[in-house]
Amino acid sequence: MIIDKLVEMIQEGKLRPEEKIFSENQLSKNLSVSRAHVRDVYSALSILGIVESRQGEGTFFKSSDSEMAYKMLFIMMHMGATSIEDIMEVRQIIEIGVAEKAAVNRSSRDVSDLLNCVRRMEKCVDESELSKLDSELHKIIAKASGNTLLTGLSQIISGYTIKAIKEHWNYIVHDKDPAVKRRTFEQHEELVNAIVNKKPYIAKVIAQEHLSFVEGSLARYWQKSQSKNKSGLK
Repeated sequence: MIIDKLVEMIQEGKLRPEEKIFSENQLSKNLSVSRAHVRDVYSALSILGIVESRQGEGTFFKSSDSEMAYKMLFIMMHMGATSIEDIMEVRQIIEIGVAEKAAVNRSSRDVSDLLNCVRRMEKCVDESELSKLDSELHKIIAKASGNTLLTGLSQIISGYTIKAIKEHWNYIVHDKDPAVKRRTFEQHEELVNAIVNKKPYIAKVIAQEHLSFVEGSLARYWQKSQSKNKSGLK
């Protein structure tokens, strides 16, 4: 009830970032719930960085650092046991749009970060480090989009896909197929170049091709893994 009331106020435009919210006593009377319950909820929201208690002033709805809120939303969504197929589909929808926006809104700092990251990927041969650089690159692209909501959604999807990204690079490095590794890197490089050169349509197409390529590569990896497991059982 307490959370629903705060959400309702946000939806109706009655509660904005940095504005003071109901005191514990006010909300307790408004909803006919105990003040202890309100205090518990405010305490939890404070830990998550959503509200802030200021001594002598009251409790305020924060606008800064939404990192913890996104992490909490990821945990809540993860409890739904989403399938990998659904995750990859959502990833395509979000990351294709993110790449297109990044090519329009990227800053000179974003360009520097993107080029630096893709150069490090080119020299790297360790699958664990490659998976981290892959995630870092997509995080920079999300930031370059200039849309904080898209950035947040991209972070949530990245949380779901980190295991798949690690498996993909593990498959590429240990199978020692130079063609797959080269093509994976080339797609990242082409995507970065499209964003750097402010070509949104090309960035969109390359992002779509790359995600389809990764999805197919992962499918082959999982198929091989299942075949090996079955052989082992025999």
